Parts: sequence; structure tokens; C-alpha cells
Amino acid sequence: MLERARSAAVIGAGMTGLTVADKLTSAGWNVSVFEKGRARGGRISTRRTPRGFFDHGAPEIDARGEDFRRFLNTLGAVGDAHGRLFGKPGMRSIFDPLGEAVTIRQATEIAGLKRESPGWVLRRRDGREFAHYDHVIVTIPAPQAADLVRSVDPSLAYEVSAVRMQPVWTCMVEFETPVDCPDMSENGPVLRADRMGGKPGRTDDRNAWVIHMKPEFAEATINVDPELMAPQILEAFAETCGMELPGVIYLSAHRWRFAFADQPLGRPYLMSSHQDLLVGGDWTLGRRAEDGFDSGRAMAHSILSQELAYR
Repeated sequence: MLERARSAAVIGAGMTGLTVADKLTSAGWNVSVFEKGRARGGRISTRRTPRGFFDHGAPEIDARGEDFRRFLNTLGAVGDAHGRLFGKPGMRSIFDPLGEAVTIRQATEIAGLKRESPGWVLRRRDGREFAHYDHVIVTIPAPQAADLVRSVDPSLAYEVSAVRMQPVWTCMVEFETPVDCPDMSENGPVLRADRMGGKPGRTDDRNAWVIHMKPEFAEATINVDPELMAPQILEAFAETCGMELPGVIYLSAHRWRFAFADQPLGRPYLMSSHQDLLVGGDWTLGRRAEDGFDSGRAMAHSILSQELAYR
């Protein structure tokens, strides 16, 4: 008699969620990924606009471990002379190959969980349910993860809620003429600014930039409307560069409410006492994409090790 294939539901299609989904799928599991946004990638994100692409999430990926670098290379990431890796044509493109191998339900926000005898049931915000799964792996930001698991495992939610995450504003702008900002002050509110055409593998001749603001700036302005925030960020960028900026063709701001872990958990994931509900993300180990990869890989290893132990 053939054994039933094991199943898992992964909530969140960022680096952690797609890593664990890839590992479990490769091991023969039936995996469904649920993502509340319209695209996979999480904070490794690219915004499509009438004026072209903007990498308004992570501007690059720093791969320090050989396993992580190998993983990104198999996905087609492009490197530069400093060892940094990029997606082509946008940062989110890194995940395109994974989208072909894993079932991803985009624009599907999971609002509730319940454990039944056949397995886990996931409830969408409109009441639609998805069932049944042997394991649930939650890979969304810590505050959202705590809210989601609280009704089924309060102690797990309590541990997750100890992680504090910081916000970040990013601003996407295209100028009429080139901008050169070689002496950016470190004392202002701007964290960094990246020109879209300056990345390897890009054929982008726009004068397009993405400006990232420091978390302290975002915490003080987190509830400001993005349309009102974009000009303020542009003004801060001009002051940081110490120059008058040229005219603007396109301008938009994006608020990342949960961008970085201020103080990470310190271990790659948390697991329920039943060992069928796991919570992880980059916020468990740090604030880098590789931390998300390590968390996802560790959760997949734990689940597959459990399966071998019970055979």
C-alpha cells in the first residue's frame, strides 16, 4: 500500500517561506504557500510602475555562507565585484524559479488556524477554509505571526511577541536628469540610496533611485500617508546629498511596517509542543536575507527529521 504524501501549509512567501517550501517539495511533500500580497518575495521586492521597475525592498543580498550563495546562484542571481547578489531584471525575479515548482496562493491572507483530527485547517479572512495539512509553518513578521497563532498556542505566541520589529520608509523616484550623490552624510535620516541602473545585469538608463530611510525616522512618521511622506523623503535626500535636485518624473513612497528585527529571537525557529506548528523568519536570527534562509532551512530539516524518526 502506498503511503500518503505528507502535506504542509506555509504562510508567507518571502525568503523563509519559499526556502522551507522548496526543501519540503524536493523531499516529496505536498506544499501550499499562502501569501497575502500580490507577489512572492516578501521584503525582497520589486514594484512595477508606469515608469518601470523599482527595487523598493532589499536593494541587494549579501551571501556569506556557501550554502546560501549556492542556493541563490541556482536561482539565477547576478553578482557584482563586491560579492553582492541581485535579481534580474528586479530583485524579486530571484524567486521566479521557485514559483514554478511550488504552489503559491497569492492575495490570500490567512486570518485563523484550527487543529482538527485529520490535520490543520486554515481560514481566509472572508471565511473560506483550506484543509487539511500535517504541518503549518508561519513565516510572516513576528507581530503578525504572534496574532495568528495566539488562539491555537498562546505560549508560542507569547515567545514570538517578544521580538520587536522596526519600520522603514522607502521612496521611489525618477529624476529628469542624472543625480550624483557621492558624499552622502551619515548623520541624516537617510539610510542609503540606490540607482536602479547601477546594478549588474541591468539595462536601465532611467535616472531612477530608491531611497531607504533609517528606522528611527520611520518610527516617528509611521502613520503619515505615503503620498505626503514621499516629498518629505525627497527633501531629506536633497539635504543629505547637499544639493538641489532636478525635476521629478515619478515619485512614490512605500511603508514597510515590519522591516527589521530590533532584537532577534536568537534561534532559527519556534515549535509547538505538538511539533506540527512552526514559526520562523529572518527575525529569529537577525535582519539579513540569509537569516531568513537559515531559518527556513532549519525548519525544513526539523520536519523531515521528525518524519524519519516516526517511520
